[in-house]
Amino acid sequence: MFEREGRNWRDSAMVKLLSMGGLIVVLLIPVWMVGSLIAERQNRRLQALNEVAGTWGGTQTLGGLVLTVPFRQWHKDDHGKPVSTRVEAQFLPESLNVEARVLPERRRRGIYEAVLYRTQMKVSGTFRPSFAASWHVAPTDILWEDARLSIGLSELRGLRRVGDLLWQGRALQLAPGGAEPGLWDVGLRTPVPGLAAGAEGREAAFALDLAIDGSGTLSFLPFGKQTTVTMSSPWPDPSFCGALLPESSRVGRDGFTARWSVPYFARGYPQQWIVENPPKAWQSGLQGSAFGVSLLLPEDSYEKTETSQKYAILFLLLTFVTFFLYDLRSPVAIHPVQQLLVGAALCSFYLLLLSISEHLPFGPSYAIAGAATILLITGYAMAILAGRARALLLGAILTVLYGFLYVLLQAEDYALLLGSIALFAILALVMYLTRRVDWRNVRERSTPSPAAPPGA
Repeated sequence: MFEREGRNWRDSAMVKLLSMGGLIVVLLIPVWMVGSLIAERQNRRLQALNEVAGTWGGTQTLGGLVLTVPFRQWHKDDHGKPVSTRVEAQFLPESLNVEARVLPERRRRGIYEAVLYRTQMKVSGTFRPSFAASWHVAPTDILWEDARLSIGLSELRGLRRVGDLLWQGRALQLAPGGAEPGLWDVGLRTPVPGLAAGAEGREAAFALDLAIDGSGTLSFLPFGKQTTVTMSSPWPDPSFCGALLPESSRVGRDGFTARWSVPYFARGYPQQWIVENPPKAWQSGLQGSAFGVSLLLPEDSYEKTETSQKYAILFLLLTFVTFFLYDLRSPVAIHPVQQLLVGAALCSFYLLLLSISEHLPFGPSYAIAGAATILLITGYAMAILAGRARALLLGAILTVLYGFLYVLLQAEDYALLLGSIALFAILALVMYLTRRVDWRNVRERSTPSPAAPPGA
């Protein structure tokens, strides 16, 4: 009852297509499991890198200097008697110049590699504090003798050396405890003794040398009315990040140089304020104004493996379509179990790639995993297809597919364009090869009849 016109129902093209679709759905389960494993290994690497950063120094953001000057603010109490309260005004530099030399270091934790850096930094600039222009404070109410200078840093454990702060040619020693509400939680500070009433509106110069260790990103806050940052490093793979890109930069095999020049119009917060009434930009825009550089490893094997894994369904589909076309045009019947084994071999490619790329560069790892998978499938196909030519053709198809996937992984900007063109070309090829197939009677007409007129 299951046969019609001498043809078994199992030979039906529709049954074979449905079986092929079911196998692809089943094989997507191990593909999904490999994707979960990639995410797990990424998290493990991140934990290892955080452990290294925890003993060295994490992401560093330099803010400052900030000049804080207390003053007396007068008001009347409930009885109409004038009373004063002590408040603080903070001033940002008129100019801020930073010269940074970033020296990278590679450290390993197990099989994972981290990029750390040592930074030699020279910070200089000028202040021009002015109460009269903004708040009309009487000169006698300004407590210049209690003024202080502060500088903020993300992690003080990354400080390796702090030179004397030269203020108007006078050496001042910075000490921990420089937290400034609304600005940063940890930092350095020093009192600025000897400021006279004549400091109002006068320019004062400062200079400071720092040695900072960190990992990941090195950033700066544009606190100057005009901020200039110059950075150089022998690291050849920088990623300029943050709110602003460099005004000029050069990247080569011998390293990079970059220069930022930022006016205070670009940052969104003022030059001076009263601490009790901070600008709203602190809550959202202060850290958002930071800019700097990240030192990247040349290759992220996990990211590329994850990207290649997303093409797994395409590899499964094209391989099974190839088997389907063989089944149509040859006397050899391919069993679903044989297709399942071939699909499992395709899935194992991603597991091989993931494990090998943790020990070797991504290029050789891809070549080893791809060659092993192609040889395994080609050798198995020689047995199940009963012909060396068919098996070698399948191996050639897989070689082209894996080669093309590697090109896509390297050309990220053009991956979508190249992938869509390739998919269209593959679809056109399949349509061309099956244009004369009689889908209602596949086994009885796998090739065009000799009597058929040309173009039929």
